[in-house]
This record gives sequence, C-alpha cells and structure tokens, in this order.
Amino acid sequence: MNLRLLFDSKVPHHRGLALDDALTRCASNTNQPTLRLYTYRPCVLVGRFQQVRTEVNLDNCENLQVPVNRRPSGGGAIIMGPDQLGIALIIPGKADGFVARSSDLMLQCASGLINALASLGIVARFVGKNDLVTQGKKIAGLGLYQPNSGGRLFHASLLLDLDIEYMLNLLRTPFDSSDETAGEAVAKRVTTIRKETDSSYTMSELMREIQNGYKREFFAHLEPATPQPDELSLAGKLDQRQYSTRKWVFDDNMPNRDRIGQSSLRTDAGDINVKVIVAGETVKSVFLGGNFNASDNAVFDLESSLRWHARDPVALQQTISQSMKRNCDAWDRIAAAELNAVLIDALKQTGPPAHEQFAGACFNREPVEVV
Repeated sequence: MNLRLLFDSKVPHHRGLALDDALTRCASNTNQPTLRLYTYRPCVLVGRFQQVRTEVNLDNCENLQVPVNRRPSGGGAIIMGPDQLGIALIIPGKADGFVARSSDLMLQCASGLINALASLGIVARFVGKNDLVTQGKKIAGLGLYQPNSGGRLFHASLLLDLDIEYMLNLLRTPFDSSDETAGEAVAKRVTTIRKETDSSYTMSELMREIQNGYKREFFAHLEPATPQPDELSLAGKLDQRQYSTRKWVFDDNMPNRDRIGQSSLRTDAGDINVKVIVAGETVKSVFLGGNFNASDNAVFDLESSLRWHARDPVALQQTISQSMKRNCDAWDRIAAAELNAVLIDALKQTGPPAHEQFAGACFNREPVEVV
C-alpha cells in the first residue's frame, strides 16, 4: 500500500479542519490513502454533535484568547496545541484493504497508532466506541467522518503531553469536588506519551514513530507530498463558508441534546455515586465516585465499557457484569446488581429518551456518517 504523507505545524483551527474535510471529499480523485500529521495553534475543538456551551467554558476561552471550533467527525471536546498531535487518515471510497463497517474501520485505522505506541513501550488497546487506552487511562481520542461523496476520514488526537489545569480552564467537566478535585479525577483517567515513557519526547520524534507505526502495520510505502490544487481550492471554500463561521461552531440545534442524571447508593462497601450523560438512546459517559473500595483500573474499565452504550437496561446489566468479571479481584464487596441499580436510577433522572428532531442547519447540510 502507498500512503501519501502530509505534514503541518501550528495550523489555525479553521484551516486545519477545512483541509481535513477537503482531503476527504476529494479522496476519490486521488484514489490513494493519505496520512496527515499536524499540530494546531492552541484551540478547543468539539465533536460534530456536541453543544459548545455545555462542553466549553467560553468565558475562559475568550479571556485566554483560545478559539473554539467544531470538527466534522464525532467524539468529545478536546484541547489542541503544540503537545497534542492531530492525526488524519483519509481513505478513498473504494480503497483496497480497508473494511466497510464503521466500528471495524475505527480499529483498523487505530492499529497504526497502537503499533507506534508499542514501539515506545506503551501497550494500548481500543476501548468502547472511540478511545485508545493504556493501563486503564485514555491516551488518544478517535473519530470518523464520511461525507455523502468522496472518502472516509479517521481523526485522532494523541497526547504527547497535557496541562490538566489549563484544560480544565477551557473545558467543562462532569466531576464533582465532593469526591475529588476535577484535576485529580482527570489525572486518574488520562495519560500522555511523556508520562508513560518518563521521557521528554519531542513532537518531531513522535511524528516519526507514528509514521513508522503505520508503515509497519499497513506494510505501506510513505510518500511525502503536498495537497493538490483542487484540494486546496475546496479547503479554502470550506474554510470561508463553514469552518470560519459562527453558525457552524455555535449552532447547537441538535437531534438529541445531552441530559445529565445523578444517583447515589449506600452499600456495605461504602457509598457509590454515579453521574451519567445521555443523548437520546445513547449513554455517552458514566462516571463513578464515592468512598467504596475498588482499584482505579477496575473503575476505569467499567466507565470505558459504558461509554457510547445503548441505553437498553438488559445490555447495560450485561456490560456491567462482564466488566466486573474481568476485574473480579478488584471490587471489594460490591455486587454487579448494586452498580446496575444505581446506574438505572441515574438514567431515570435524565428523563425519557428524547426522540424529537431539531432542524439544526449545520447538521443537515448533507447526509453524513459521523462516529
């Protein structure tokens, strides 16, 4: 396989997003997969279907002069800057060697990252719908985007390093200070290349490892290149009419708005506090707190297993049981039935699933598949 290789550094948010989109829409013209590695100027990027005001502290972003934009792909809100590597793998619609199903494609595209991390001594695995984790902690977020015509875009943000305090100033978090500080909660759930390797890896060194990871995993020949004139032309148009507009960024009329529920349960092993975030029929995130005894890895495995999960009670119960069985020695006198009960109660606090559809312009421009 031949992979066209593109590099960028300190890209403005709107231009970086526009070029990824343009490369994807023009992919059928090149009929060759493209790997793009780049860093952004400091910015906040939300997922395509997220509510900006729910996910982002806009006042702090304005005070710190950090711009906000919306990705064409799904996933959660992230900060980007010199220590966060942006990775885009653009696949033509009829490219040989790539699977069709979205969940399988996500894992296939992430395999190059997993290979690269392994060369650094980091054992990472694909968890849930769109996370790469190591030692139970998230190290990269993933997303997919497929416009009505063209190719498919795999997005990833890989953490070389992370200033948690800075991130918490810009993003809103679901963590309550009653259990632990937000910084402590994030530090337990997120990790970085430098932390895992106890090193001072540079971004250029990391880019080289990612190239080699995809080269090994895909048996690929990497061809350094620059975008074609038609790709640059379309990127300029998308930048002007979409990614540089407030309407694209702040139009929050979404098909399913996020809802939050909380519940607590007193058990023989201590108090369990659960916060759940749902959108329609989907459980987006579950966070566990309290003074019960369980290992962090067991808690994070359960939280990861429940991310982007169907709201179906039977399926939730099965997932909880499977996670606790994998970590049976790490839970102290807490039964799966107890965790299931407090989760179901938290879900009840969110109200019934929202089936109504909203006519949000930025989500109805064309049919897309977004993960």
